Amino acid sequence: MEPHADSTIGNQYGLSIRFDSDGFSLSVVDELKTLLSTKSVQAKLSSLSSDDIITLLNKEININYSAINLIFESDHYLFVPSPLFRSHEASDYLNLQQKIGQNEIVVYNNLPIWDTVNVFSIPRALQTALNQLFPNTIIEHHISYFLTTKVKTQHENSLFIWTRQKMMDIIVFKNSKLQLLNSYAYQTAEDFTYHTLNVIDQLSVNTEKCKVKLFNAGKKPELKKTLEIYLAVNTD
Repeated sequence: MEPHADSTIGNQYGLSIRFDSDGFSLSVVDELKTLLSTKSVQAKLSSLSSDDIITLLNKEININYSAINLIFESDHYLFVPSPLFRSHEASDYLNLQQKIGQNEIVVYNNLPIWDTVNVFSIPRALQTALNQLFPNTIIEHHISYFLTTKVKTQHENSLFIWTRQKMMDIIVFKNSKLQLLNSYAYQTAEDFTYHTLNVIDQLSVNTEKCKVKLFNAGKKPELKKTLEIYLAVNTD
């Protein structure tokens, strides 16, 4: 996993760890954000103790990284407008949408540029482990990370799609206003295309003026190929 065995020069590297229900993946980049190495660890996250997680991660993080991103992938999240958000009520907000398990803890990401807060839950054992290993690093929901690193600011007429294994996250801007942020399950490229076209239809998006951008789809070229039958698509 590590690009060099000598940890004394490790401060030029950045580490990103993305967690989901089936384990986690680690990626190392250099100072130019060029991907140097990547590795996946398969493990049922909900069944691991904090000590289990620490043991698994300790095998992979023996370099002093200059920057660390901790990203938690989940379909259960809720955006609350910043003026309405109260930190002591974060669990109540999320409970309106889903039941929080007894082994979960509610956390949130402040997104000032969007004037909103993303509330989500993670396994309690995971939070304990990450707080011990990376005490000064914020755990970001994958949608928060997508917004802050890929979308960044509002766009006049745009549709952004973040591709996951069996889920897609769609963000739509119309006339410089955020119209939609939602996640959809898909099995095939046809499902993927259907959800995209349905969103466009429901929001009456002018496809001639709307920029469609597809992210994280390099390993699934069939998604772009099928979508391009109907839309002009850019990839990142």
